[in-house]
Amino acid sequence: MKRLRVYYDERCGLCTSLVGWIGKQRQLVPIECAPKPAGQTDLAVLSESGEVWTGDSAWLIVLWALDEYRDWSYRLARPELLPLARQAFATISKNRAQLSSWLGLKADEEIAARLREVSLPGCSL
Repeated sequence: MKRLRVYYDERCGLCTSLVGWIGKQRQLVPIECAPKPAGQTDLAVLSESGEVWTGDSAWLIVLWALDEYRDWSYRLARPELLPLARQAFATISKNRAQLSSWLGLKADEEIAARLREVSLPGCSL
């Protein structure tokens, strides 16, 4: 597999957020995102060879194509977790700020904003 194309719902806030997130990830397989055609009801992923994934399988193949998330794709593909793959992805996205806080992860912008709040005493020279 050399390339994937993700067809997403451009009217969905989660979908458009994930498109931006996907674009920022290191991709083992290049991913192109495009709004879904009229009549398509679910997320769909198409490979250059014609393979198609929809629903939970589509979420998994996207994770599989991303360097830092390939292991998660294998884990979520297990029979007991597969039906919940989409919910897991949505939960992680929805709670990303809280997860970042728990893990002590800060964006550069957040660090800069906090540093700007620090008052320094004036120089006495």
